[in-house]
Amino acid sequence: MEFTKSFALLFSFSLLTMSSYATETQTPLPWLESDDGSAFVEYKSDNNAENKFLEANISHSESGEQKLYFRDLSSLGNRLCQQENTVPDITTMVFNGQAVKMSRWCKQYSYSSNYYLDLTPETVVGHQYIIDLFKKSLIPIDIQFNNEYISFPVIGFTKAWENAGGDAI
Repeated sequence: MEFTKSFALLFSFSLLTMSSYATETQTPLPWLESDDGSAFVEYKSDNNAENKFLEANISHSESGEQKLYFRDLSSLGNRLCQQENTVPDITTMVFNGQAVKMSRWCKQYSYSSNYYLDLTPETVVGHQYIIDLFKKSLIPIDIQFNNEYISFPVIGFTKAWENAGGDAI
């Protein structure tokens, strides 16, 4: 009986520690250190030698709304994209445990034939949840995307959001 309990505990622990996509190293650039209303995290996975970047940028949509956009600057864009698209597909990102539907576009770098992914919340509720999370959090936000776990900086976000000009009039 004691052996069975010990084995079950050991087995359960091994399942928790076996991650096929563990994010190994992360280097953040907080909102305060950029002049353009953006922040990013450079990260590397233990299963891939590629340096990846997840960038967040405060910008305006085509309809003039101030929005938060995320850019996945990794080779995932090249694997998913054959050309730029004007109609987004839908994917999911998880912010501090809450799944949020995201619109995702393929965009081509201006200086190469490679692609990156541009994402923003699909719904008003999702967008407001993320903005509130960034404004209220005192510690980095945990973002799960593409089987990666990234701690995204929040310091300076509120100032960057308030200085971005608001919705166009």
